[in-house]
Amino acid sequence: MSDSEPEKPRLDLSFVRRGGRTVIDRRLFAWPFVLTRSFHTDVHRPDVLNVILQTGSGAVHGEDRLTQRFTLQAGTSVCVTTQGATSVHRAEPGARAAEQVLLRVANGASLDYRPEPRILFPDAALCQVLELECATDASALVTDAFTMHDPDGQGRLFRELDSTLIVRRQGQEPLLIDRMHLRDPTSAPFNGRRAFGSAVLMLPQMDDRAAIRVRLADALAGIDQLYAAASLLPDSAGVGVRLAAREVRQLRAGFDAIAALVRAIDLGRRAAQAPSAAATARPTAA
Repeated sequence: MSDSEPEKPRLDLSFVRRGGRTVIDRRLFAWPFVLTRSFHTDVHRPDVLNVILQTGSGAVHGEDRLTQRFTLQAGTSVCVTTQGATSVHRAEPGARAAEQVLLRVANGASLDYRPEPRILFPDAALCQVLELECATDASALVTDAFTMHDPDGQGRLFRELDSTLIVRRQGQEPLLIDRMHLRDPTSAPFNGRRAFGSAVLMLPQMDDRAAIRVRLADALAGIDQLYAAASLLPDSAGVGVRLAAREVRQLRAGFDAIAALVRAIDLGRRAAQAPSAAATARPTAA
């Protein structure tokens, strides 16, 4: 079986909307994944479910093959993060770990998927595929990032990183297939930067994507020592962002800025759609 062929998920979560809130209706996981209690903590969006994904190993090893699937049913709202950065350890020559993440976002749903960066150790080899399928009136913010670390301080780098991002509208052909393949890298191409990331923002048709792209670019430009660029996705379906920095903290600041803008847009949209107090007030007797 090739790295790109899907396997049975070792983490399989499905979300539905009940009683005005998002809850989990399918919770299946096997080693190394662990899922404990999830939370509703946003006072402005009490319907949003916050999920912290954990792993028993805290790392990706050798020839691990890990598949995750997240299914957001209509009207749900989910934020997913991880317990911390995930270490990717060395693989034997000719071997590599494989990881797939499948994200399905149905009508009227919203997803904030922001796992912590992967830390590529010397001789690490990883093939990862992230696939996002998003309905036309749904929204999704999906980030991915990696950095490099040599615990011996000798400047050794990972052996291979093969990363593919696939974005499509629900039931349609892919809008975007973005692949990055780094093999036996040297330090020169990184120009002193050791943290790299990307973000995809899918937006409902009602949003002005071009204006949002400009706002994103302005927000990222204000972060010191962060190199970032934002561009429209094919068919103006959303916005894609590339980031590079010397340290992970600058990368996180960039992701935080993107998430803050997305939140402001979301709250503004909901405020505009909500009926005014005057329109909903019950008439009183004179």
